Amino acid sequence: MAATPELSLNERRLVELIFKNKGVARVELAQLSGMTGATVTRLIASLLDLGLITEEPDRSGAQGQPRRLLQLQARRFFAAGVTFSVTRMEVVVIDLSGSILATRSMEVLTGRPEEVAEAAQTAVDNMLAELSILKSDVLGIGVSVPGNFGTASNLLKAHPFFPAFEDGRAIEAFQKAFDVPCHVENDGTSAALGEYVFASENVVHDPLFFLHIGHGVGGGAVIDGKPYGGAHGNACLPGVLYPYDQPRPSGQDLLANLKKAGFHLRDFEDMGAIPPAAHSTVSEWIRRAGAQLRQSVRIATAFFDPARIVVGGRLPGDLNERLVETILSVPIEGPSRGLPTAPVSVSRLGVHASAVGAGCVPFFRAFFTGAVANSGSTYLNGRRPVPRTPAT
Repeated sequence: MAATPELSLNERRLVELIFKNKGVARVELAQLSGMTGATVTRLIASLLDLGLITEEPDRSGAQGQPRRLLQLQARRFFAAGVTFSVTRMEVVVIDLSGSILATRSMEVLTGRPEEVAEAAQTAVDNMLAELSILKSDVLGIGVSVPGNFGTASNLLKAHPFFPAFEDGRAIEAFQKAFDVPCHVENDGTSAALGEYVFASENVVHDPLFFLHIGHGVGGGAVIDGKPYGGAHGNACLPGVLYPYDQPRPSGQDLLANLKKAGFHLRDFEDMGAIPPAAHSTVSEWIRRAGAQLRQSVRIATAFFDPARIVVGGRLPGDLNERLVETILSVPIEGPSRGLPTAPVSVSRLGVHASAVGAGCVPFFRAFFTGAVANSGSTYLNGRRPVPRTPAT
């Protein structure tokens, strides 16, 4: 079992800033965090001892004594992410930078969630062995599920294309199958979290709204440094705007249109090699879907006032780019007079957005302030409590 580091709230604040800034000096950390230089020095010492960060000279060419920059030690801890399409399961192992170190794609041939979970566990174990990664350095496994949650948080309401998860046992099956902590989240929220943590390039987009184009039309948001799930984990679902009995801007709708035109692609993995003869069908779908998604952009802007809206999911990156170009090809009316819509861009995580986002969940739980309460923490002053000696 992995031993998740117990960081104080202030340690989490520093780690999060290092995550987001990708190379930062101590004096800058003090300014960004509002902590004193002495506090930063004390907390950084413990993070260096943990091996979570390194401090190296900045050799960017400046003369004189080079300043020293704090960066994550990317290969100190690892996580795995699991996601699904109709016929296949993708499993990835990532490091603290979000880099994919290994990936497996396998067919889902069973209707039992226990067997799916066991297959995922076997894939993770095999990849860790090939990478020579100790299980004690794996903080956990995130599972990005194709569905939403019932009023009970442990009840998964799966997308109808995923009968293996429909009987309510899926979450329990995954949490029992793995011998490291397992976190289950829906596709949109996983993708939003991965984009927020790994794809910012020194710019914090908060709030961030993610339009997830998969089998359905999903979404997720990060607000004030934490994923927003609503009362039951089902917030931010733009698919409600597009009735199921009408054309929708979903990946499943694109597959259906291709099939109707005589091009039988089984799943998203086949879209990487769409036949040239199908390009007109794809272009027609993008024109229509992009026009539909303008409505989602406008409503997400009105509801959340996000710093950025990101479009991604299971479609190949070039299709997402064309969708964004179509969305922006016509001026979008702001949510109110004089207010513009939020900037829209393509996901930097590409087709792996949900899998990498799922793997990001254990990192977020271990190291980010948004995963803990902002008040009442026994670690608020930056010091861990002294362990109590059991009575003899």
